[in-house]
Amino acid sequence: MAKALSFQPLRDLGLNGLNTQDNPTSLEPSWLTLADNIVLRESGRISFRKGFKQKVLANTFGTASAPLKIGAMGEADNGATVVAAIGTKMYTVDFTTPDVPWTAAYTVSGGTDSDWQMTSFKGELYCTQAGHIPLEYDSGTWVDLPSSSGYTAPAGITTFNPSCSSAYYGRLWVGGIAEDKNSLRYSDTLNAHKWNSGAAGYIDLQTVWGTDEIVAIAPFYGKLVVFGKHNIAIYNGPTDPSTMSLDEVIEGIGCVSRDSVVAVGDDLMFMSDTGLRSLFRTTEKDKLPLTDLSLNVKDTIIRNISQNSNIKSCYIESEGVLVVSFVDIEINYIFDIKHKTHNQAPRVTTWSFTNDSYPSAMAYTESQGFLTGQHAGSIATYEDYYDRDYISGGTYTDNPYTGKFKTVWINLGDGVVAALLKKMQAVISGGPGTQVGIKWYKDFDVTPSTTLGFVLNPSQSGTSYLWGGATSLYGAAKYAPVYGLREYGISLTGSAKHLQLEMSAETAGYVASLQDLTLLYKQGKIR
Repeated sequence: MAKALSFQPLRDLGLNGLNTQDNPTSLEPSWLTLADNIVLRESGRISFRKGFKQKVLANTFGTASAPLKIGAMGEADNGATVVAAIGTKMYTVDFTTPDVPWTAAYTVSGGTDSDWQMTSFKGELYCTQAGHIPLEYDSGTWVDLPSSSGYTAPAGITTFNPSCSSAYYGRLWVGGIAEDKNSLRYSDTLNAHKWNSGAAGYIDLQTVWGTDEIVAIAPFYGKLVVFGKHNIAIYNGPTDPSTMSLDEVIEGIGCVSRDSVVAVGDDLMFMSDTGLRSLFRTTEKDKLPLTDLSLNVKDTIIRNISQNSNIKSCYIESEGVLVVSFVDIEINYIFDIKHKTHNQAPRVTTWSFTNDSYPSAMAYTESQGFLTGQHAGSIATYEDYYDRDYISGGTYTDNPYTGKFKTVWINLGDGVVAALLKKMQAVISGGPGTQVGIKWYKDFDVTPSTTLGFVLNPSQSGTSYLWGGATSLYGAAKYAPVYGLREYGISLTGSAKHLQLEMSAETAGYVASLQDLTLLYKQGKIR
């Protein structure tokens, strides 16, 4: 008698995102062991990330084979101007003339790198970097801050070269001065030129946290947070530094990278030496433990931190995701802040890039939205479903990228009895023309099956042209059809007690989402 066909629906496949921390043989199929160039939609469906479209011609600074990367970006002139740091120069970027976007260069005096922190204050832009004199940009004019009108130097400081800054509570705050790394310095009220007159002054944190140095400064719930390498100091009443008081010192946890600190709603997130953390407190209970947001990739991310301390973060508000880039080792984690797993950590995926288009700087701007400065020397926005390189004259080269994921080991449910693999049924929406490959691993073997390929060909509704088709006498007006769902059947071979699936797909300019997946198999022999 023929054995009945069994099926195992995997409706929540990948719902919780990437997990490299736990044993993949004991995890539920809601976790993934690989999740690259994908995002998890609101419903938990696995989808392509968007593409990165270069908005301007890549800079030609450096050499043809090694253009200088964009090290930092910011906004000036109340959001009307985007500023980029490249090598030892500062540029304003003209997005209206993409063939000649790099204008108004300013050469940094004594500068050696472009790792600036750009802080807006009263419509002006102030730039700080370790070992460099601060810069000021105001309405098209650059100047070394000590050369600005009305400047007074901080008391007791020979060379004013702070590594970090923050502009809140009516003044500019700086820290990390080479000869005084423990002091938090603040300018006069509403005047970032005066550091030794008026209401300017400083706070010595050596008596607060001992031996440490200031890495970053940020506002938080009407308080001021000062991040050290190994400690965090939180102050009350920063609107009046003469009376502000120490609220709390969090010992043993600090910040490993200035540009990893980012505000997400009412929260502050930052990279410590043990992973991504949240500083969230509630108004009901002020003292709460720091939240570890990278629990599901903890050991992996700690290894990444040991390899690279140049970490930059940016929150894409429209998508609800935090992008964390390990710049020097080209690894990018995406934390879905909108949705939490059962251990209250965000869902995690990764993004990868080719052709030197991986991020070297990031900024979320009022005028352009989410921008990435690229190692290839260009600036890109997050849109469409190709990585697009700008050539010239408004033309682009479309570069497909590959989204892929790998499941945990799926128990086929019969203990010592192997299952005879028959078919995988996948319901996928959209993605016309997308090339998809599927392979599988059996019983913890590291050698996969042969990759089986198929092309997405979803049903569509609507018409491509309302008028203007080949037989029309009227002007052209193209309308994109709506692509719906389609079920795809993939034959599986062999027998297994545990199965791991790996699916990859190369973009064809459209979004595609895995909606449902079911395994079909029959009972085999005991083994």
